[in-house]
Amino acid sequence: MNQPTVKHPARVNPWIGVLVVLAVAIAVNVVAKSVRARIDVTEERLFTLSGGTTAFVENLETPVTLKFYYSRGNEVPSFVKQYTQRILDLLRELEHASGGSIVLETYDPQPDSDEEEWAQRFGLIGQQVSPTGLEDPLYIGLVAVSGQREAAIPFLAPNTEAQLEYNVARLVHEVTRVSKPKLGVISSLPVAGRPVSPMMRGRQPDTGWVAMRELRRHYDIATITPDAVSIPEDITALLVIHPKQFPDALTYAIDQYVVGGGRLIVLQDPLSMTERETNPEMASMGMMMSPGSQLNALTAAWGVTMDAESVLADVAMASPITFGNGQSERLAAWLTARPEQVNRDDAITASINLLMLPFAGALTVTNVEGITATTLLRSTTNAVSINAFMATMPGPEKMRDAMPLGEKALAVRLVGRFPSAFTNGPPLPAQGGPEIDPSRHRGMGERDGLVVVVSDVDFLYDQHAFRVMNLFGQQMVELANDNFNLMLGLVEQATGSEALMGLRSRGIRDRTFSRVLALEQAAQQRWQAEELNLLTKLQETQRRLGELQAARDDQQQAIITPEQKAEIETFRKQRFETQRELKEVRRNLRREIEVLGFQVKAVNFAAVPVLVALFGIARGIRRRR
Repeated sequence: MNQPTVKHPARVNPWIGVLVVLAVAIAVNVVAKSVRARIDVTEERLFTLSGGTTAFVENLETPVTLKFYYSRGNEVPSFVKQYTQRILDLLRELEHASGGSIVLETYDPQPDSDEEEWAQRFGLIGQQVSPTGLEDPLYIGLVAVSGQREAAIPFLAPNTEAQLEYNVARLVHEVTRVSKPKLGVISSLPVAGRPVSPMMRGRQPDTGWVAMRELRRHYDIATITPDAVSIPEDITALLVIHPKQFPDALTYAIDQYVVGGGRLIVLQDPLSMTERETNPEMASMGMMMSPGSQLNALTAAWGVTMDAESVLADVAMASPITFGNGQSERLAAWLTARPEQVNRDDAITASINLLMLPFAGALTVTNVEGITATTLLRSTTNAVSINAFMATMPGPEKMRDAMPLGEKALAVRLVGRFPSAFTNGPPLPAQGGPEIDPSRHRGMGERDGLVVVVSDVDFLYDQHAFRVMNLFGQQMVELANDNFNLMLGLVEQATGSEALMGLRSRGIRDRTFSRVLALEQAAQQRWQAEELNLLTKLQETQRRLGELQAARDDQQQAIITPEQKAEIETFRKQRFETQRELKEVRRNLRREIEVLGFQVKAVNFAAVPVLVALFGIARGIRRRR
């Protein structure tokens, strides 16, 4: 009897399976390239926009074109290429998040090109990266255009990368806002100037503090008098300087403005030297009149208080001061703040390097539900508290009864929904004053507001923040430190988009490859040796030219001798050859680094398909066995 034929399943060649897997992988890559699905797995979330920025660009009502000008030639250092790539990543994220409201354009401003001409028209600045000035200028600038409005960041320096997201968002906000923000100012000091008496004709008018004149260039300043009982509704932000003995009606108006989601900046001071200098009445009354100010009546309900009778002193922040009698002393109450005392993680203060705060106070911060407190400026752990009146006296006696404070805040930002400090409703009206309608009282904020408290007023005064010079009859002003930069940053944030109020700096982590670093160091040493050789040749040629010049007679002073001509021609040839060698060294450096980068990319792209193929081969071999 015939045996039935047993059919075995046909065996598939394992190499066909490998080819199918590779084809699928390639197809998936092609499809994925057109899909903008991104996952940020970095520890610091470097490639994820903050919630504030995302909300801001999503709600743009006018289209914005971002023009990114950056150099791309072979002469551009590798670390700059990596930096510009990170900027591009951020700008593309903004473009994607805006849903079409932001359009990104990129340009390479090569020398003598139309792109370079437009970059210069927009005010972008090319930087020389070569000490010898032999290379083309480096451009890394950004321009925002919306309708007829345009603004630019002339050069995006690598050391400002932490503030990149905030600076770009602020640039977009600047070109999309309809009009100048309106900044309300309330002060017990003559910050806007004093009117000139009719009896003093011919005298120059008092134009106020330099800081206020500078703010007027960017903002519509509205002065609010201390007898006001409400804050105008069209005020974008409110700046209170030296809140001294404010009436209850004004204090309540400020309270309700903040509870309603307003933005408030308070500069208060336990000892205002500016008031003592500019108020003649205080000089005559001496110790009877306190030069201090505070707004604890409001800020205590929001988590910040300051003792207006004491000054913070810190030996680690002491400044050298000369008193009226000629005696000099490192005054611990005259604070000089450096980067160690500044919040480097905040977009507003990250670039602040030097501040001067004469006789500032110590801020005590407590937690309040619904309010986020961020310390922008702080003392060291050496801070102590001393009596405000004793603080200005020379000699060590003022430190005798000092009370240790530890690290204390000098500037704090609060963001959240603020409760009213007037828990029992509006205050009773002053005699003869208007009555406040209690039905309009707001006990709790319905939307986020912002409050910044700074424990010093004098830092903004002319002699502490600026240098004023007269040049050919014109008054020139330059910054003496970062005092005004801090003030300008606070006002910019307070008058900006609500989504940007709490935006922080982006994290940065240096992950330099050791092999790349070794290549750069080796080439740098060689380049420096070549540069030194060039300078040596230059000095020798100049010495030789001097000898030839001295050897000429008086009748040949305007004639170049054959020896000099030959010497100059020799030097030109030497310089040309050395310049070419310098460029070749730097070109080889970039070539080696780019080859290494290509190898790393090739491994990254090929690793997964190769592993899949090996897995398929191994599995096929096992099945055959």
